Amino acid sequence: MVPEREYSGGIISQPCFPQCLDWIIENQNSDGSWGLNPGHPSLVKDSLSCTLACLLALRKWNVAHKQIHKGLEFIRKNSWAVVDKDQISPIGFNIIFPTMITYANEIELTLPFDQDLIDSMFQSHDSQIKSERDHMNLGYVAEGIGEWLNWSTLILTQQRNNGSLYNSPATTAAALVHHQGNNKCFDYLQSFLNTFKNWAPTNYPLEIYTRLCLVETIQELGIDRYFELEIDNILEETYRLWLHKEEEIFKDITCCAVAFRLLRIKGFEVSSDFLVPYAERDHISLQTTGVSTILELYKASQLRIHEDETTLDAINEWTTTFLKQQLLSETIPDKKLRKKVEYELKNFHGILGRVGNRRSLDLYDMNNYHVMKAAYRCPTIYNEEFLVFSRQNFNICQALHQKEFQQLERWYSDCGLDRLNIGRDALLMAHFMASAIFGDPQLVDARMSFAKNVVLIARIDDFFDQHGSREESYKILDLVKEWNEKPTVDNGFQEVEILYTAVYRTVNEIAERAYVVQGRCVKHHLINLWVKILTSFVKEFDTWCEDDAINLDEYLSFARISVGTEICILTSIYFLGIKLSEETILSEECISLCMHVGTVNRLLNDLQSSQKEKEERRVNAVSIVKESDDEDEEMAVSKIEKLIEYNRRKLLRMVYKRETIVPRKCKDLFSEICKMGYYLYSSGGGDEFTSPQQIMEDVKSLIHQPLKLPPS
Repeated sequence: MVPEREYSGGIISQPCFPQCLDWIIENQNSDGSWGLNPGHPSLVKDSLSCTLACLLALRKWNVAHKQIHKGLEFIRKNSWAVVDKDQISPIGFNIIFPTMITYANEIELTLPFDQDLIDSMFQSHDSQIKSERDHMNLGYVAEGIGEWLNWSTLILTQQRNNGSLYNSPATTAAALVHHQGNNKCFDYLQSFLNTFKNWAPTNYPLEIYTRLCLVETIQELGIDRYFELEIDNILEETYRLWLHKEEEIFKDITCCAVAFRLLRIKGFEVSSDFLVPYAERDHISLQTTGVSTILELYKASQLRIHEDETTLDAINEWTTTFLKQQLLSETIPDKKLRKKVEYELKNFHGILGRVGNRRSLDLYDMNNYHVMKAAYRCPTIYNEEFLVFSRQNFNICQALHQKEFQQLERWYSDCGLDRLNIGRDALLMAHFMASAIFGDPQLVDARMSFAKNVVLIARIDDFFDQHGSREESYKILDLVKEWNEKPTVDNGFQEVEILYTAVYRTVNEIAERAYVVQGRCVKHHLINLWVKILTSFVKEFDTWCEDDAINLDEYLSFARISVGTEICILTSIYFLGIKLSEETILSEECISLCMHVGTVNRLLNDLQSSQKEKEERRVNAVSIVKESDDEDEEMAVSKIEKLIEYNRRKLLRMVYKRETIVPRKCKDLFSEICKMGYYLYSSGGGDEFTSPQQIMEDVKSLIHQPLKLPPS
C-alpha cells in the first residue's frame, strides 16, 4: 500500500515494495482467500481481514482483476463471520476492518456487505475508539484509526530503535504512508524484506519471544530433560538481553511477562519493577491485548517471592478478575485457550509437573496458531516431531509406572500391610504422587522410596487415628529406637509389630540402595527420620488426648513433621543422581527448606480438614488460632492463609537462589512437594486419600491411559 518514495501526489504512481505485490498475486488460496493455508474454521474473521487487505493492494495498483473477483466472492460467502461471536477475532479487528471498508469505497472497490452489517461494524469501530481516552493506547492498531490519530506524535513517542512502531510491519507501513520522509520506518520495512524477500510477517522481530515459547513448550511437554543445555543457553542469552533492557522484551507485554517468569524460576535476578506499567488494568488497552497476553501477566504475577513485590499482587488481582469474567461471559471462542485459562485459574500453585505435562500433551496441536493482528503458525514450536517424540516419551514412562505399581503391590503384601484391614487407596495415591513428582524414567528408586514412605506414614497415621491406643503409639516409637530385626512385642500388639516390621524392612532396603548411589551409609539418618516423625505422632496423640492448650508455634513444631513431607523428601533425595554429603543434609538451608514445605502442607491440610476435626474435637491450626487469638473462624482462616503464603514465598525464594549448599535439582523436589500440598488439599473436602473425582481422573490419565500417536 506504500507508494514509491519519490511519488509527489500525481495520478500515476508505483508501489514502494513491488515484490510484496507479486507475493499477493502468487499466493491466493484456492478458495479465493489469503492468510492461513489450510484455513481454520474458527479463524474466518482472520481470513476475511487478510483477504480484504490483499484486495485493497491489488485494487490500488489496478492489477490481477480475476483474483480480485475471486477474493470478493470469498468475502461474500463468509461475510456472516464478521459478527459471529464464536469466531476468534484478530487483535484490533473491530477497528481495522471497518477502516479497510472505508478505504475500499475510496478506491471504488465494491464489497459484498449488507448495509446493516456495515453500519453495525462502524458503530462498534467508533465506540471502541471513543472509549479510549488516549488514542495513543491504540497505537498498535493505528492503521485502523487513520485521521483520528496524531501520527507525528505516535512516531515521536513509539518508534523503536529498529525503526518500527510496535514491531508491527502493518502499523509501520501505515506510518510511512502518512510520513513518507521517515527513513527509519522505511529502513525497518526494508530490513525484514531483505530477510523474507517478498512477504511481511505479522510482527517482526519475534526471535526472543519465539525462543521463550519454545522453552516453555518443551517444558510443558515433559521433554525438557533432553534439552537442558539448549534451554540453559536460551535463558542465559535472554537474561543478558534483559540486563541490557532489550526493546524486544520490554516493549512487548507478553514477551516481558514470559521472560520474567522463566528467568525467575531459573534463578536469575529479575526485578518485578519492570512489570509496574501493567499493575493497573486502565494502563492496558484491552482492545489491543489478547486473552493470551493477560494470561501470561497472570502467570507472571504468581511468581511473587519477595514481600515488597506489591506490583505482582496488583497484577494478579486485576488479571484474575478479568480472566474469570471472560470465562463467565463465554467470550473466549478458542476452546483450547479457554481450557488453559480454566486450568491455570483453578489451582495455579497445585499444578504438578507430570499432571501438567499430560494436560499439555492433550492440548498440543501441531497445527496450532498464534493470533495477533493476523493469525500465524509457528512450526518451530508446533510440529509433528515434537508431537510424536513427547507422546512416545510419555507412554514409555507410563508403562514403566505400571510395572512399578506391581512392584509396590508386592512390597505391600510382603510387608503384611494388607493384613491391617485398612483401605488400599493409600497405595494407589502414593504411587500416583511419586509418578507425578519424579518424571524421569531413571528415577525409579526415588519414586519407589517416596511411595513406600507415603504408604507407611499413612498406615501408621490411620492406625492411631482409628484403632491405636496411647500405649501402642509409644510402643512403635520404642521399637524404632531399639531397631531390632526381631522385636519383642507383647500379645495384643500384632498390628504394631506389622507396622514396625514394614518400617524396618523398608528402611534397610532403601539404605542398601542409597549406599550404592551415595557411596556412604545413610541408614542412621533414615532411622532418625522415622524416630522424628513417630515422636511427632506421639506428641500429636498426647495433645489430642490431654486436650492441652497450646499456641500455633508449639503446634507447628510437631505438626509440620507429622504431615510427612520431611521424611519423604529426605529419603528420596538420595536417588536424584547427585551425591550429597552429611553436611548438606544437615545444613541450615536443608532444615529451613523442610520447615517451610512442612508448614505449607500442614496448614493447607488443616484448612481443608478443619470442619471434620472440629466435629471430632481435634486440635488443628484453625481451632488454635481461634482460641489463642480470640478470632472468629473467618479471621482465623485468613491468618493461616497469609502464613501459608509467607512460607510458600520463602520456600521459593530459597529454591530459586543460585549457588547454595543444596543443589538446585534437590531444591526443586521441595517445591514439587509444596505443589503436591496445594494439589491434594485444595480439591475440597476430606483428606488426601479420599480421591475426589478430579484426582482420580488424573490418576487414570497419568498411570493407565496412554496417548494416541499420529498415524505414520
